[in-house]
Amino acid sequence: MNRNLDVWAIQKYPKELYTALENVKTDTGDLILFTNLECNFELNGKRVKRNFDTSLYYDAGNGNDALILLMKDGTAKPDQIRKYLEQKGLNYHEVSFAKIPRQDLLSEDDLLQQEEVQEENIPEILFAREEYVLRDALNESIKMGNTTCDYYPLLQGFLSLNYSDNTNLSSYSIDGRKILGVIALEDKMILMINNGNDRRNLTPFQVHKVMEELGVSVNVHRDTEFDIKSPYQGKPREKK
Repeated sequence: MNRNLDVWAIQKYPKELYTALENVKTDTGDLILFTNLECNFELNGKRVKRNFDTSLYYDAGNGNDALILLMKDGTAKPDQIRKYLEQKGLNYHEVSFAKIPRQDLLSEDDLLQQEEVQEENIPEILFAREEYVLRDALNESIKMGNTTCDYYPLLQGFLSLNYSDNTNLSSYSIDGRKILGVIALEDKMILMINNGNDRRNLTPFQVHKVMEELGVSVNVHRDTEFDIKSPYQGKPREKK
């Protein structure tokens, strides 16, 4: 995929980092590298073990901001971002938050969260909001021969990036995205971003229409039963 994305989430394919960085054309706006972030990622009320602790925020033009996210303990590293920006002569600010264990003050659930490791069985995750991004993602799958999907239009979730104050237990938000709808294909999951009244948000009807126009067979799940480790069931839609 070679277009601007609202969110680039670099996970199992570290080479995609450089494709994402090519979209950073200027440093006249805010260009900020955040490291040691805390990530809260949930789908259908359940925590997703796919954490992101590094983000590069930049102005993608026309008033649209964008994020490049690096998976915690992933192959792509913050140093690669620093080196790229320096080689391109792009000025940036870096904000690195302190890691604050405070284990004497944390609950058992918080301690488990700190020890949480990435779940390798979770498919590649891609975030989309605008129609052209959804089309790009689907066409990428179609080229690989994946033309059937499971669509969960009512499934909700969120991704939030935060940091903690070193003087108390307060957590402060840096950025985040709300999710409404998940498309599960054999090679990836596409999470539909739906933040407030943003004009770029797609309705479930619009999402379904795009998939049908591209010839993707859609198996719609009206309930919210969802297994993130195997969201793609591989069953074509039954004709009535």
